[in-house]
Amino acid sequence: MRYRTRRKRQPETAQSNCKVADVNVESNRSPSTPLRPHVFIAMADILHLNCDAWLLPTGVEVKISDYWKDGNPDLERLAHSSAGPEFRSGSKLAQAVDGWLQDSALPILTSVTVSNLWPSGELQKRIHAFAQAAVEAIPSRPSYRALPLLAIPFFGTAGGGAGRNLGEMLTQLLQAAVSASLAYEVDVAIVLRDKAAFALAQKLRREKKDIYWSSLSSDQLELAESLAAKARKGTLVPFLGAGVSVSAGAPDWKKLIGKLSDHVSLESIGPGVFAALPVLDQAGLLEQLFEKQKQPGEFRETICQEVTMLRYGLAPALLATLPAAGTITLNYDTLFETACLDAKQPRTVIPDDHPTAGDRWLLKLHGTVTKPETIVLTRGDYLDHTANRQALSALVKAHLVTHHMLFVGFGLEDDHFHEIVHDVRRALPQQRLDKSRPFGTVLTLRQQDPKQHLWRGQLEFASASDAESNAGGNPLHEPEALLAAGRKLEIFLDALAAFSSDNHSYLLAPLYTKGLGAEETSLRSQLLQVADSNRQEESEVGSVLRESLMDLGWDPAYSYPKKVFRRLGSRRSFFSSRFKNQAH
Repeated sequence: MRYRTRRKRQPETAQSNCKVADVNVESNRSPSTPLRPHVFIAMADILHLNCDAWLLPTGVEVKISDYWKDGNPDLERLAHSSAGPEFRSGSKLAQAVDGWLQDSALPILTSVTVSNLWPSGELQKRIHAFAQAAVEAIPSRPSYRALPLLAIPFFGTAGGGAGRNLGEMLTQLLQAAVSASLAYEVDVAIVLRDKAAFALAQKLRREKKDIYWSSLSSDQLELAESLAAKARKGTLVPFLGAGVSVSAGAPDWKKLIGKLSDHVSLESIGPGVFAALPVLDQAGLLEQLFEKQKQPGEFRETICQEVTMLRYGLAPALLATLPAAGTITLNYDTLFETACLDAKQPRTVIPDDHPTAGDRWLLKLHGTVTKPETIVLTRGDYLDHTANRQALSALVKAHLVTHHMLFVGFGLEDDHFHEIVHDVRRALPQQRLDKSRPFGTVLTLRQQDPKQHLWRGQLEFASASDAESNAGGNPLHEPEALLAAGRKLEIFLDALAAFSSDNHSYLLAPLYTKGLGAEETSLRSQLLQVADSNRQEESEVGSVLRESLMDLGWDPAYSYPKKVFRRLGSRRSFFSSRFKNQAH
């Protein structure tokens, strides 16, 4: 059962009077809601993201594009039946879709077409209307987070006024999302599909990091930046545990055992005897009961059914954008693979029959739902896996000796965690261990754990639990405190993703000039002049230069305004100023 506690809000008298909060100040929160709302940036597909509600862009005529109807055959019918006279007349800007499934993210019809132009303040008003309609509609719906999560796509970019300047649209959308999150005490995820938009959004947030990640302590933010530096260098290896998939509603190991036990009768054993067994033996006993009471192969098929989720949470989406060549996981599900595809960073799955998907890989040590026979769950599975995993172990050890591991979603009581860390420690050269230099970082939900002392000097532990998640005197083991700590971990991963971003394709992208600083604007002009003069160059060096320019967002098919080039004569060259400064 997913749950959270939330104070019921009083509805506004009219959506045109939606309250607006200053982006640079704390929200006016009551003592019963101590969590500061946060705005996430995700390179994802909003239809695959697990959230409470999402903005469905439309207009007073309630036209729904084919993209949103994909996989939602009833959406258009329900949208038309939900849009009342107020919405169709334009006096109401947002309306929840009635009749939607209780356990699915709720679409909120939002009128976002404004006669090809976006007047000042108009976008913010519509984002606030969306947030207000969402918080009024979702209190009775089940959830999994300490604060509701609302998702907003980068709408208005296919045509109209917003499409003429995507950079300005993105800047306004980011400001409006922050304002709405503070005003309505919700988390917001801006979901992007374009690499240039993602890179620009992360750059804008990095420039005001103390505002956008004010929920993190200075030590937490410093650690995120340090790990991001390793990610940019290609030396960070994420290692994902069950906690990464929990944000999507997937069960952890113990809950999976509980779900499997619901499919068979335990009468011949007795529930007390079953509960007294170690988890590995519980799984082995369940496998025997399935063989006696069910069809052959149904045990592993049921495992696959119980862990398969249609939507991934924020954690997989944020981790998918890290510039890490390799990732390792113990999870059976395909949530991370899907998130990587949506982030346009597909991975080759090892071991699997999938074709090679570039130079990024994902090693699934305990099997995958796409090949049920590879799943490792029982004690027998572990013994067989230990005896037959030499090739995979060699791959892991060879790669990890020179890299820094980032453990996410593991509990320190997890025997698998200790086994993996022990194997890695044994694989490391002794001289590295003697230096007491941590070979990995563990992101935990608990503030203190005695087991941390076992790995002191070899692993660095960072807790997502702090004074904020313990507000009101709640013990850390209470569900509300753990939900708050899990949310704080997502905020940490958001900072890690932002500071790891090494893409600058917004610089020369045709419609992303808004958001550039003066120095970047000057550099953009000069690089566009180089690109224009290089169009006919067919030499080897010319090809390398064109490829570099395209990595910065240059589109050879786009006709850039000539006035961009004329600016060069009236301002000092970016390059010449840099060389002059270096000479001094």
